[in-house]
Amino acid sequence: MFGLFKRTKIEKWETDLLQNVIIKLPSEYSSFINQINDGLLRGVLVSASDILGYVAFTFHPNILKKYDKKKEQDFKLTNIKVYDNKSLSFVPYEIYISSGTISGYSLIGCKGQNVDVGKVDVSGFKKKIIGKSDYHRIMYILLEEEKKLLNPSEVYSILIDGKEYFHLKDLEDGDFIGIDENKVIYRITHNPLEKVVISKKLSEVLEGE
Repeated sequence: MFGLFKRTKIEKWETDLLQNVIIKLPSEYSSFINQINDGLLRGVLVSASDILGYVAFTFHPNILKKYDKKKEQDFKLTNIKVYDNKSLSFVPYEIYISSGTISGYSLIGCKGQNVDVGKVDVSGFKKKIIGKSDYHRIMYILLEEEKKLLNPSEVYSILIDGKEYFHLKDLEDGDFIGIDENKVIYRITHNPLEKVVISKKLSEVLEGE
C-alpha cells in the first residue's frame, strides 16, 4: 500500500549498473565512482517521487560530508540505455545528481533484476540541468539556522496516504524526519508505518537526531 517502504536495502545490481554506466561516460564524471566505492549509498527509497521509475538513494551522513557540494546545480544524465534480458531490448536509464552527489536513478520498462548490467549504451547521453528542487519549495518556511542544518540533496517530496511530506533527514532502518507544508515536524517510521508529531523546534530535532 505504501510503495516507498517496499524496499530500503540497496541491491548489488544497482551499484554495478551505476559503475558500468559511469565508466563509459567522459572522465569528468569518473569522480562519482569514488562515491560508490567509498560507501556513500546506504539504501534506497522506492516510489518516493512522481518521476516514473525513480529510486532515491539514502546516504551515510559521515561520507556525505566528503562529497556534498551545496552550491552545485542539480542535473541528470539522460539518454542512456541499458539492456533488459526479458524483453531483449534496450530501455531508458537516467542518473540524478544533486549537490554533487548521486541522488537516485530512474529505470523505465523493466525490473532491475532483469537488467544486463554489463550491456549499456551511453553513445547518445546528455547532461540536463534540473530546475528548482523540492528544497526550494520549502525554503521560505525555514529559518537561516535551520537551513544550515539541512542538506538540500536530502530534501524531497513524498506522498503518504494522499498527503505530501518533505523528507529532511534519514534516521535508522529507513525511518526519517519530515515536515509538511505547515512546518509540522514528524518522525516517520515504516515498521509499523507511523507519523508521530514532534513538538520541538526544527533546529533541535535536526541537531539531536
